[in-house]
Amino acid sequence: MGRWYERRKRGAGGEMRTLTRFKKIFETCHRGSPLPARRMVAAAVLSLTLPLACLLGQAQTTTWLTNGTAYIGPTDLPQSLAPSLQVMGSRMTGATTALMSLTGSITDSNGTRAAAIVIQAPGYLAYREGSTRAITYNGSQFSTLSGSLSTSDEQVAESLLAHFPDTVFLQFAAGGGWRRIGNRFRNVAGNSPTYTGPYWTLWAFSPKSRAGLTRGQALQQEIFIAVNEQTGLIDEVRVVTNTAPKVQNVIETQFNKWAQSGGQWFPGQIVRLENGKQVLSFQMQTGVVGVATAISSFQP
Repeated sequence: MGRWYERRKRGAGGEMRTLTRFKKIFETCHRGSPLPARRMVAAAVLSLTLPLACLLGQAQTTTWLTNGTAYIGPTDLPQSLAPSLQVMGSRMTGATTALMSLTGSITDSNGTRAAAIVIQAPGYLAYREGSTRAITYNGSQFSTLSGSLSTSDEQVAESLLAHFPDTVFLQFAAGGGWRRIGNRFRNVAGNSPTYTGPYWTLWAFSPKSRAGLTRGQALQQEIFIAVNEQTGLIDEVRVVTNTAPKVQNVIETQFNKWAQSGGQWFPGQIVRLENGKQVLSFQMQTGVVGVATAISSFQP
């Protein structure tokens, strides 16, 4: 998606500001975040000078959804984000929609192979390539057939599991610090009066800490979320880390070509970019939603 730009009204043509620069954000806190509500802070979204967790408040330990059930409840998401889950099909909200499964193919530096993604409330995750490769999260830790995660496994765990929209909503429901940064963002600079979209609403989210997971890795990353204002669907999840003064590492997971099946919307294509370079993609063939399976299924 590249850089995000915000249109700010000033005169007839308005003014464009890139989100790589500092902007004033009215913060709204959630679920006990230590920052006071409506506090105005200076924050940079792509040129972070502080870890996002510092802006959102340090998270507390949790192992389940905050409502005490396995499903996302009607008040578990920010009011202006909840419609995105409804548009997607309101899955993860009850027993009959507790599991989401995609089949398709992955393409990376090793070629193209058949693959499958499974996400189950309240947060069980599995990625498989037949019987030759498995990356799972059983509610306590990530595992593979060999035990530990390689670099390529971590890429899959992030982009195809932790950053998947269903997982993002489940993480919100599990608690953490969040901020609605604003709306009417776009990825094209300039003030052309003929520009008609797309526009995105941007969110920042810092998940609560979980035992068995490492801060900065999958399910424990501070993320930025771009919701398409026309479709209501999540188009991108982004992670930005400062590796040195004025040096950043940017990971983008893009969700493209959304398709509807059985009243549910699924991303037809998932693309992972690292500092602008594509490193993997997933092409969906089928997507289904159904009842939960045994937790033992989320072992390698």
